[in-house]
Amino acid sequence: MLLHVRCVLPTRGVTALTSSYFGQFPLYELINLTEPFVDDLYPLRSSTSMLSDIPDDALSRLGASSTELSSDALQRSSSGNPKIRIPRLGTAPVSVHRQRTSRACAPCHQRKTKCDGQKPQCNQCCRLAIPCTYVGSKRERQKWALESVQAKIQSYESLLQRIITDSSEDPEKFKLVEELIARHFEGAPTILAPLLELGSPVDRSPSLPKHGLSLYRMFAAWTSNTRSEAQPLVQKPVIQITGIHHWTLLVNNETASHLLSLYFTWENPTWQLIDRDMFVRDLECGHGKFCSALLVTVLLFFGCSLSYNLDKITDRREEKLLSKKLYAEIQRLWELEKQLESLPTAQSSILIGLLCCTFGLDRFGTQYIMHGAQLCLDLGLQEEHPSYFYDDSTDEDGHLARCHKLVSWAVYDVQGLASQVYRKVPAWKEPPPVKFSPIEAAGLDAGAEWSPYPFTIPISQPFFFTAACFRSDLVTIVHQIAKFALRFPDAVMTGDDWEYGHQLHQRLLQWKATLPPVLLLEQNTTPHVICLHEYYHATVASICQVFCANLGSTDNQIPNPDEFDPYTIMSQALDSMGSLILLFKRCHGWKSLPVVMLHYLCVAGVHSVSKLDAYEPKWSHVLEGCVVGLWYMSLGWGRLCTAFLRTIELVLKQSNPDPSLVPSRVVAIFRQLNMGDLWTVTDISSLAADYVVHHPITQSELGASPRAAYRSQGLQTLINDMDNLSINLSSESPESLSSVKDPYDSRSSGSPDMRDF
Repeated sequence: MLLHVRCVLPTRGVTALTSSYFGQFPLYELINLTEPFVDDLYPLRSSTSMLSDIPDDALSRLGASSTELSSDALQRSSSGNPKIRIPRLGTAPVSVHRQRTSRACAPCHQRKTKCDGQKPQCNQCCRLAIPCTYVGSKRERQKWALESVQAKIQSYESLLQRIITDSSEDPEKFKLVEELIARHFEGAPTILAPLLELGSPVDRSPSLPKHGLSLYRMFAAWTSNTRSEAQPLVQKPVIQITGIHHWTLLVNNETASHLLSLYFTWENPTWQLIDRDMFVRDLECGHGKFCSALLVTVLLFFGCSLSYNLDKITDRREEKLLSKKLYAEIQRLWELEKQLESLPTAQSSILIGLLCCTFGLDRFGTQYIMHGAQLCLDLGLQEEHPSYFYDDSTDEDGHLARCHKLVSWAVYDVQGLASQVYRKVPAWKEPPPVKFSPIEAAGLDAGAEWSPYPFTIPISQPFFFTAACFRSDLVTIVHQIAKFALRFPDAVMTGDDWEYGHQLHQRLLQWKATLPPVLLLEQNTTPHVICLHEYYHATVASICQVFCANLGSTDNQIPNPDEFDPYTIMSQALDSMGSLILLFKRCHGWKSLPVVMLHYLCVAGVHSVSKLDAYEPKWSHVLEGCVVGLWYMSLGWGRLCTAFLRTIELVLKQSNPDPSLVPSRVVAIFRQLNMGDLWTVTDISSLAADYVVHHPITQSELGASPRAAYRSQGLQTLINDMDNLSINLSSESPESLSSVKDPYDSRSSGSPDMRDF
C-alpha cells in the first residue's frame, strides 16, 4: 500500500516524498493514499524538479533534521494551520533502483544506445540482426598489449638466438654477427652478452626452441591494426593443452593449443576424422587409445599449414621452420608406430596420405590412405560394436558410440574421395553399419557454436553432426560412382550404363532436395558446409566426366539428351563450384583453408578459363579467387599447389583469352611463378601424381569434335604436353615415409599485392 506525507506549503499544493524517506517517520504520521490525489496519477518527478517548485523562504524554514510531530502539532494541522514541520530534503537525489550494465557491447557503445549486457548477444543486436561483440576493459587491453610486447620480444630473441646459433659454426659469419650486434647496441652491449657467450652448439646443452607460434603472437600484431576493434581476437585458444610434454618436446603448451585450435576449427570439421573430445582427453591424461605421439605430431603439422602471421600474411617463416622439424619427427615416429594396430596409427596414416597428396605424391599418398582404411577394417570399425571401442570400458554417456560413428564414416569418406579423384580401388567395400539419425544429430548439435579462430566473430551454429549425418548419404553415392568409373575405359559403354548414370544423377538431385534448412547456404556458410556443397557439385561433375570421357564408344551420340545430358549438367555443376569459391572468399577469406579446397580451387580455376567473357565479369573474379587462393595455400602446403597454379596458367595460355579479361593479380602471380626457381623441371620430375585434370580444349579441337568440350588428362601429362618437357618417373612405391623428402619448395616469403584476408 503506497503511503505519502501530506505537506502544505505556501503557494503550493501537495508535494510527494519518495519511499526512501519513509523510515524517518512514525507510522501514525503517514497518510493513507486511499484519497484521490490528481498528482499521484502521473510519474514522480525527479528530486531536482521537486525542489525547484518550492519557494526559497519555504526551504529556509525546513529543519536540518527530522523531528517527531507532537500531538499539538497534529491538532493545529487538523484545525487548518498550513504549516507542518517536515524533514529537510537536503540535496540527496531521489534514488531510482535499476540494474546497471557492467559493460556494453561494442555495437551499442558505438551507436551510444542502451545495452542490456546479455551474452552472447544483447537484445539490441538481436533485434537488429547484427554481430554482437564485447571488447575488454582498459585494464584488460593494457594487459593484452603488455603480453603482446613480451611475446614479440620473445620472438625477436628467439630469431636472434637462431641467427647466432647458425652462424657460430662459421667463425667468419659469427664474427660478422658479433660486429653487427656491437655496432647497433652500443648503448647497452651487455644485453646480448648471454647470447654471444653460447658459442658453438657443441659447447652447450640443447634447449627448447621458441618458435613464437601462439595466440600471443597474433595479439602482438593485431593490437595496432585499425580493424582490431571491429574484428577482435579470442582471449584464449579454443583448445587449451597442458600436457603436450607427454607426446613431444618440439612445442610448448601455448603453441600446441594454438595449432590444434586451428586444426579443429578449419580442417577437422570437413571429415570429422578425429573425435576432438576423446583425443584431447587422452592427450591430457597420457593415454594411448585415441592419441599417440605420431597423431599429435601430424595434427601439429596440419596446424602449421593453417597458421599465418597477422603482421604479414605471406610471411610463413616461423611456420615452415617448425613444419620441417615436425615432418622429420613424423618420419621417425612412422617407422616406430606403423606396425601398431591402433586407431591413432590408422588416423595418422590417412592424414599422412593427405599430406603426400599435397606434396604432389598422390601415388604414395593414396597408399597411405588405403593402408589406414584397411587398418580400421582390422580393428573392426565396420562392425556395429567393435571390440576396440567397447571391450574394456562402458559407454554410459555415449561418447564411444559417437566416436565410432564419426571416425568410421570419416574413413569411408576419405577413401571415397581418393577413389573418385585418383581412381583407386577402395579398401572398404561396404559403408559402415552405424550412422547418426537426423534426430540424434540435432540433439548433439544443440548449443554448439563456431567462430573463425583466432577471431571471435562471426559466431555461427555449425551443425557438425547434422552435416556428418547427411554427408554420409552423399559418400555412399560417391562410392557407387567411383566403382562405376573404374570399369572404363576397359569396358564398352552401353545403353544400360547410360541408364545407370541417369539413376545416379537422380539420386544426387534427391539428396540435395532433402537437405535440412540448417545445411543450406542461405542459413549456414561455415567452411565445412560450403565444402559439403562443393563436394556435391564435384560429384555431379565426376559422374558426367565418366560419360564425356567415354562418349566415343557411342559414336559421340547421347542416347537420351533430354533426360541426361552430361555436358550440360557438368557445365552447370562447375559453374556452381565457381560461385561457391566466391562465397567462401567473401565469408572467410584465404587465411586458413581446409586441404580439400586444393581440389575445388583447381577444378573451378580451370573451368573459369573457358568462361571468361566481357559480358560475364563473374568469371574473372572466379579466376582471380582460385589463383590467389592457391597462392596462399602454396605458402603453407606442398608442391601440388604450385603444380595447380602452373596448370591453370598453361590452360590460360592455351585458351589465349582477351588480356583485358585476365585480372592483374593473376598476371602478377604467374609472373612471379616463372621467376627464379619457383617452378622448374625438378618440380615436374618430383611429381608422382595420378590426379586427373578436366580442361577445356582449343577451338580447333572443338571444331573437329563439337561434343568434346573437355579433355581429361593426368596432371603430369598435361603439364608435360604443354611445357614440351619429357621426364622419366619411377612407378615404384616408397618403402617408408623417409623416401618422401623435402616437400617444400624454396620460394621466398615475398609475394605480389596479396591483400585478401
